[in-house]
Amino acid sequence: MCNGGPAHDASHSARDVLPTNVKPSHYTLSLTPNFETFEFTGTVAVDLDVVHETKTIVANANEVTVRSAKVVVTHVKTETTQIAKSITHSKEAETVTFEFETPIPAGAKAVLHADFTGIHNDQMAGFYRSSYTDKDGNKKYLVVTQFEATDARRAFPCWDEPNLKATFDVTLVVDPSHTALSNMNETEERLVQVAGKTLKEVKFARTPIMSTYLVAFAVGDFDFVETKAHPKLPADAKPITVRVYTLKGQSEKGRFALDVGAKTLEYFSEFFDIAYPLPKARLSLAAAQMDMIAIPDFGAGAMENWGLVTYREVMLLVDENTTAGVKQSIAYVVGHELAHQWFGNLVTMDWWSELWLNEGFATYVGWLSTDFIFPEWQVWTQFVNNDFNRGLGLDGMRSSHPIEVSVKSPSEINQIFDAISYSKGASVIRMLSSFLGTDVFAKGVRAYLKKFAFSNAKTVDLWAALSEASGHDVATIMSAWTLKTGHPVLSVVSESFDATKGELALTIRQGRFLSSGDLTPEEDAETLWTVPLTVSSHLNTAVPTRHVISAKEATITIPYSHAAGHFWKLNHHSTGFFRINLSAEQQTRLGAALRENLNNFSVEDRIGILSDAFATAKAGISSTSGALDIVAGFAAEENYIVLSQLSACFDSVLAILINEPEYVTDGIHSLQRHIFSAKARAVGFEYTSGEDHLTQLKRTLVIRAAADAKDKYVQDELLRRFHAFIAGDESALHPNLRRAAYSTAIKVTKDDSAFEAVLNIAKTGASVESRLAALSNIGGSPNLDVVRRVLDMVIAGDVVRTQDISYPITSVRSSPAIQEVLPIMWNWLKTNWEVLHERLSPTLSLLGSAVSLCTSAQLGHEFADEVEAWARGDDLSTAEAKAKRVEQLKKARRPLDQSLERIRSATKWLIRDREAIAAWVASHKF
Repeated sequence: MCNGGPAHDASHSARDVLPTNVKPSHYTLSLTPNFETFEFTGTVAVDLDVVHETKTIVANANEVTVRSAKVVVTHVKTETTQIAKSITHSKEAETVTFEFETPIPAGAKAVLHADFTGIHNDQMAGFYRSSYTDKDGNKKYLVVTQFEATDARRAFPCWDEPNLKATFDVTLVVDPSHTALSNMNETEERLVQVAGKTLKEVKFARTPIMSTYLVAFAVGDFDFVETKAHPKLPADAKPITVRVYTLKGQSEKGRFALDVGAKTLEYFSEFFDIAYPLPKARLSLAAAQMDMIAIPDFGAGAMENWGLVTYREVMLLVDENTTAGVKQSIAYVVGHELAHQWFGNLVTMDWWSELWLNEGFATYVGWLSTDFIFPEWQVWTQFVNNDFNRGLGLDGMRSSHPIEVSVKSPSEINQIFDAISYSKGASVIRMLSSFLGTDVFAKGVRAYLKKFAFSNAKTVDLWAALSEASGHDVATIMSAWTLKTGHPVLSVVSESFDATKGELALTIRQGRFLSSGDLTPEEDAETLWTVPLTVSSHLNTAVPTRHVISAKEATITIPYSHAAGHFWKLNHHSTGFFRINLSAEQQTRLGAALRENLNNFSVEDRIGILSDAFATAKAGISSTSGALDIVAGFAAEENYIVLSQLSACFDSVLAILINEPEYVTDGIHSLQRHIFSAKARAVGFEYTSGEDHLTQLKRTLVIRAAADAKDKYVQDELLRRFHAFIAGDESALHPNLRRAAYSTAIKVTKDDSAFEAVLNIAKTGASVESRLAALSNIGGSPNLDVVRRVLDMVIAGDVVRTQDISYPITSVRSSPAIQEVLPIMWNWLKTNWEVLHERLSPTLSLLGSAVSLCTSAQLGHEFADEVEAWARGDDLSTAEAKAKRVEQLKKARRPLDQSLERIRSATKWLIRDREAIAAWVASHKF
């Protein structure tokens, strides 16, 4: 608590927050970037309401040095000025404290003036620098911001908490040749003299009230392309000028994202029934404006800064070589970030514990907009394969966290930008929307946004709006889904058929699903979910019956008959966020129905059947041999999205067989070829003009899967095309096939020639995507020296940008010599830990990714014990060194714990089912 201020309430006491003696309302900010010293200068004047009498004012600051400060106080019509008698920086607390001689009275209006300097670091946090090479081979820079979650404090002293919203007047003083961008439109530009140099002073319009993490600037040599969006609703909607900014000479690559952005803004303006909420008129233009910009170095995929959304280049730029998968990712990411202009920016979560209100909703409605623009892509079916399964995967771990999670410090905040906040959040929203009805759900969302516009809200506020719209007690229905870790697994414990009524009674039991399979009775009893359940059957595969399960065990009835091929299927269209566990008899019956006619089941249902079969097998509540039986029944499957899930199933079981006899893995590969090889031959290697999106994705998938399964025909054809391609024939290898070809060539070529060729592409590829395609596959060599070279490249940093380190690290996990590679990765992480920590810890999730990638694929309880010992610092000799290790790992603690759980769960799965898998392989020939 601060001088003169009261103690925080309970909700604040568990957070690292600032004293409440003052509250900001407006910032007048001027910054002068420096492209030579990379040390910027700035001034800020913060309008404060003085809540409690105080002699001290505390703001957030990190790597910002305040040189001087004063406060101008207006109270009872009297204005006084005090120079700060002391300015104290705390690196640990990330604060700066200003102390004044005379108390500032409660109720006064104060303006804190500060002059400061800061650093354009190269760690993709704060007001940082990004580098690139221009067409003449010269190294050039731009400076740009990334403030989420708590890095506005790296750019200026501020109250860096989401519920301390304020307005901002921003001025940037830049080189006259540079373009300066911020959240708002430019209002004035003039030349000024600064330290003997002529610079350009650019002033921007005042922002609406907003959180500090959404403030943004970008300065550099930019081009742009422009279009207009014309929302038809609501009545006050204005045309929106949409721009995509790029580095010089690349603007035409922004056309696809520009078109998607304009259509997305039109869609959201109408869907939310709220006009694009940020007036950003260009001088005399009577239009709002939305700017998007591609950045060479960017830690996240994109960032929703209000009015100036920043992206990785690969998430915004499209050329003639862009693959179908990347094009889809760009469309979705644009939708996600523009959704935030309403959900997150207009209405902001009160605190980071409710991050899901931003990210879960942006994920959900980002897919809504993508589906609206590209209905032929079937993105909601792909959602089941991606976000839905990703959310279930992380949520099934004991080391996961609730959607609404208590977070205290910046290190904790950064670790919840994960599949729970995004994918589980979106999945439970999808489930709730289906339960309430999409129109009712949309009505409630609109009411919520309008009520809390330009302010902060909590989850209970959204539930209240949805309750009013629907008549349901949404808070009660949803409490366990958002406040508890985990999700249920439903099992049918008995069936009773009444032939007279034509009804089947199913007694269903719910319990918590835990992927490790070691659920305790106490954990199982801890949570009771209200489960919206849909059930289809052979009588009507398209229209399910609807039920609500709110007890530990409940009986439901469905219309039924015992006709030939009869079946029932829980969780129609995989809408509910839970697992289904089938008995051996139920699994056999469902498998027979699948083999008889896959089309009896929707694509979403087929994905769900596969996903549940392997998840429950891993947890030990069903058999892996039963799951493999189900897979074998999918030989006739032709749908790309289901085939993608099948590929994931193979990956999951092969991951635990890395140390098993070769005949076992060969048997699984044989099944894999049974599914994919004929399809690869049927679709061929040529991509034709005008071919639809899903056909392109399917061809890419089945060829890659067949090659991974050691199909010699497919491997040889990829090799032939690869060699023609590196010899100069670009037409030999379509961009969609390059990743598969690079991977195959590096795995099967006996010398290092394929590796050297792919390395050259990583260094010299014409686009970011082409270079990433190379980096994604460069380490899959059986040659351990090559593996070590690839890992060393990550540390060297000359080929691999910091933002891209996950690509080559992941690639080495595909090496055929995986048994020897995994210990190399672990030793590399330990050896280079200090370098990795220093370089990656400021960036949102890169440190945790590095830790996870270098540990989670290993097997063995002994190895997990070794990792835990290292995390404690047991290899270090002093208490100080041990404490330092523990402190360093705070920013990666959650990913580390999840890796440890994955190691132990996979080990248990292998020990439990090793013999059964081997027996299944021995008894099945494909």
